[in-house]
Amino acid sequence: MKNILIIFVLIALVHTSYGQQNSFALGFYGEVQLEDPSYNGAFGIQGKYDFTNHSGVQAQVYGRNGYVAVGADYILSILDRSKTNFQVFIGGGVSQDFYRYNDADDNDNITIPESKDNFTVLNGQAGFGYFFPDVNLSVYTGYKLKYNTNWDEVDPNYVMLGVRYHLW
Repeated sequence: MKNILIIFVLIALVHTSYGQQNSFALGFYGEVQLEDPSYNGAFGIQGKYDFTNHSGVQAQVYGRNGYVAVGADYILSILDRSKTNFQVFIGGGVSQDFYRYNDADDNDNITIPESKDNFTVLNGQAGFGYFFPDVNLSVYTGYKLKYNTNWDEVDPNYVMLGVRYHLW
Protein backbone atom coordinates (compact mmCIF):
# COMPACT_ATOMS: atom_id res chain seq x y z
CA MET A 1 0.00 0.00 0.00
CA LYS A 2 2.84 2.35 0.83
CA ASN A 3 4.46 1.71 -2.57
CA ILE A 4 1.21 2.47 -4.38
CA LEU A 5 0.91 5.77 -2.52
CA ILE A 6 4.52 6.71 -3.41
CA ILE A 7 3.90 5.88 -7.11
CA PHE A 8 0.68 7.95 -7.07
CA VAL A 9 2.49 10.94 -5.54
CA LEU A 10 5.33 10.71 -8.08
CA ILE A 11 2.93 10.56 -11.02
CA ALA A 12 1.02 13.53 -9.64
CA LEU A 13 4.20 15.57 -9.21
CA VAL A 14 5.35 14.84 -12.76
CA HIS A 15 2.06 15.96 -14.24
CA THR A 16 1.30 19.05 -12.16
CA SER A 17 2.51 21.50 -14.79
CA TYR A 18 0.11 20.39 -17.55
CA GLY A 19 -2.76 22.68 -16.47
CA GLN A 20 -6.02 22.34 -18.34
CA GLN A 21 -4.50 19.83 -20.77
CA ASN A 22 -4.95 17.02 -18.23
CA SER A 23 -7.46 14.55 -19.59
CA PHE A 24 -7.72 12.12 -16.67
CA ALA A 25 -8.92 12.97 -13.16
CA LEU A 26 -9.74 11.02 -9.99
CA GLY A 27 -11.69 12.25 -7.04
CA PHE A 28 -14.50 12.22 -4.53
CA TYR A 29 -18.19 12.06 -5.48
CA GLY A 30 -21.25 12.63 -3.32
CA GLU A 31 -24.95 13.07 -3.79
CA VAL A 32 -27.76 14.12 -1.49
CA GLN A 33 -31.48 13.99 -2.21
CA LEU A 34 -33.12 17.23 -1.14
CA GLU A 35 -36.71 15.98 -1.07
CA ASP A 36 -36.36 12.98 1.28
CA PRO A 37 -35.10 13.75 4.81
CA SER A 38 -34.41 10.04 5.43
CA TYR A 39 -31.90 9.91 2.55
CA ASN A 40 -28.51 10.18 4.24
CA GLY A 41 -26.53 10.83 1.09
CA ALA A 42 -24.23 8.54 -0.83
CA PHE A 43 -20.50 9.07 -1.23
CA GLY A 44 -17.68 7.39 -3.12
CA ILE A 45 -14.98 7.74 -5.77
CA GLN A 46 -15.10 8.94 -9.35
CA GLY A 47 -12.84 8.96 -12.38
CA LYS A 48 -13.23 11.17 -15.45
CA TYR A 49 -11.58 11.09 -18.86
CA ASP A 50 -11.99 13.97 -21.35
CA PHE A 51 -11.87 12.91 -25.02
CA THR A 52 -11.90 16.46 -26.32
CA ASN A 53 -12.26 19.96 -24.91
CA HIS A 54 -16.05 19.54 -24.92
CA SER A 55 -16.77 15.87 -24.12
CA GLY A 56 -15.78 13.16 -21.73
CA VAL A 57 -16.91 10.16 -19.73
CA GLN A 58 -16.96 9.62 -16.01
CA ALA A 59 -17.46 6.52 -13.88
CA GLN A 60 -18.26 6.37 -10.21
CA VAL A 61 -18.75 3.89 -7.38
CA TYR A 62 -20.62 5.26 -4.39
CA GLY A 63 -22.98 4.21 -1.64
CA ARG A 64 -23.90 4.10 2.01
CA ASN A 65 -25.08 1.47 4.47
CA GLY A 66 -27.16 -1.07 2.53
CA TYR A 67 -26.75 0.65 -0.85
CA VAL A 68 -24.04 0.62 -3.53
CA ALA A 69 -24.22 2.09 -7.04
CA VAL A 70 -21.88 1.69 -10.00
CA GLY A 71 -22.41 4.05 -12.91
CA ALA A 72 -21.02 5.77 -15.97
CA ASP A 73 -22.00 9.06 -17.63
CA TYR A 74 -21.28 10.93 -20.84
CA ILE A 75 -20.52 14.59 -20.07
CA LEU A 76 -20.82 17.44 -22.57
CA SER A 77 -18.96 20.60 -21.54
CA ILE A 78 -20.64 23.75 -22.82
CA LEU A 79 -17.47 25.85 -22.51
CA ASP A 80 -14.13 24.95 -24.09
CA ARG A 81 -11.97 23.69 -21.21
CA SER A 82 -8.75 24.81 -22.93
CA LYS A 83 -9.93 28.45 -22.94
CA THR A 84 -11.53 28.83 -19.51
CA ASN A 85 -11.25 27.29 -16.08
CA PHE A 86 -14.98 27.70 -15.46
CA GLN A 87 -16.96 24.58 -16.38
CA VAL A 88 -20.62 24.24 -17.35
CA PHE A 89 -21.83 20.75 -18.26
CA ILE A 90 -24.79 18.54 -19.04
CA GLY A 91 -24.78 14.79 -19.23
CA GLY A 92 -26.58 11.51 -19.12
CA GLY A 93 -25.76 8.04 -18.01
CA VAL A 94 -26.74 4.74 -16.50
CA SER A 95 -26.08 3.08 -13.16
CA GLN A 96 -26.76 -0.22 -11.50
CA ASP A 97 -27.98 0.27 -7.93
CA PHE A 98 -27.68 -2.58 -5.43
CA TYR A 99 -29.77 -2.66 -2.24
CA ARG A 100 -29.55 -4.85 0.86
CA TYR A 101 -32.37 -4.75 3.39
CA ASN A 102 -34.37 -6.80 5.87
CA ASP A 103 -38.09 -7.26 5.22
CA ALA A 104 -40.59 -6.58 7.97
CA ASP A 105 -43.86 -8.47 8.47
CA ASP A 106 -47.22 -6.95 9.47
CA ASN A 107 -46.13 -6.76 13.13
CA ASP A 108 -42.89 -4.92 12.26
CA ASN A 109 -40.82 -8.02 13.03
CA ILE A 110 -37.62 -8.06 10.99
CA THR A 111 -37.20 -11.21 8.93
CA ILE A 112 -33.88 -12.87 8.35
CA PRO A 113 -32.13 -13.45 5.96
CA GLU A 114 -31.80 -10.04 4.42
CA SER A 115 -33.11 -9.41 0.93
CA LYS A 116 -31.00 -8.18 -1.95
CA ASP A 117 -32.23 -6.36 -5.01
CA ASN A 118 -30.80 -4.26 -7.84
CA PHE A 119 -32.18 -1.71 -10.26
CA THR A 120 -31.06 -0.08 -13.47
CA VAL A 121 -31.25 3.70 -13.26
CA LEU A 122 -30.95 6.24 -16.09
CA ASN A 123 -29.90 9.72 -15.06
CA GLY A 124 -29.59 13.20 -16.43
CA GLN A 125 -27.47 15.94 -14.92
CA ALA A 126 -26.49 19.56 -15.29
CA GLY A 127 -23.95 21.51 -13.31
CA PHE A 128 -21.00 23.84 -13.09
CA GLY A 129 -17.55 23.84 -11.59
CA TYR A 130 -14.17 25.46 -11.52
CA PHE A 131 -10.66 24.17 -12.28
CA PHE A 132 -7.79 25.49 -10.12
CA PRO A 133 -4.71 25.10 -12.37
CA ASP A 134 -2.15 25.86 -9.64
CA VAL A 135 -3.12 22.69 -7.77
CA ASN A 136 -4.68 20.66 -10.65
CA LEU A 137 -7.94 20.42 -8.73
CA SER A 138 -11.49 20.92 -9.91
CA VAL A 139 -14.61 21.28 -7.79
CA TYR A 140 -18.14 20.97 -9.12
CA THR A 141 -21.77 20.78 -8.13
CA GLY A 142 -24.88 19.98 -10.08
CA TYR A 143 -28.43 18.73 -10.22
CA LYS A 144 -29.24 15.09 -11.00
CA LEU A 145 -32.52 13.49 -12.02
CA LYS A 146 -32.89 9.68 -11.86
CA TYR A 147 -35.29 7.39 -13.72
CA ASN A 148 -35.71 3.90 -12.24
CA THR A 149 -36.40 1.52 -15.14
CA ASN A 150 -37.76 -1.28 -12.94
CA TRP A 151 -40.41 0.87 -11.24
CA ASP A 152 -40.92 3.25 -14.19
CA GLU A 153 -40.64 6.30 -11.94
CA VAL A 154 -38.69 9.54 -11.91
CA ASP A 155 -36.73 10.42 -8.77
CA PRO A 156 -35.73 14.12 -8.91
CA ASN A 157 -33.89 16.57 -6.70
CA TYR A 158 -30.43 15.11 -6.20
CA VAL A 159 -27.55 17.49 -5.63
CA MET A 160 -24.11 16.26 -6.73
CA LEU A 161 -20.88 17.45 -5.15
CA GLY A 162 -17.40 16.54 -6.26
CA VAL A 163 -13.71 17.22 -6.11
CA ARG A 164 -11.29 15.83 -8.71
CA TYR A 165 -7.51 15.85 -8.92
CA HIS A 166 -6.26 15.98 -12.53
CA LEU A 167 -3.47 13.45 -13.04
CA TRP A 168 -2.49 13.42 -16.70
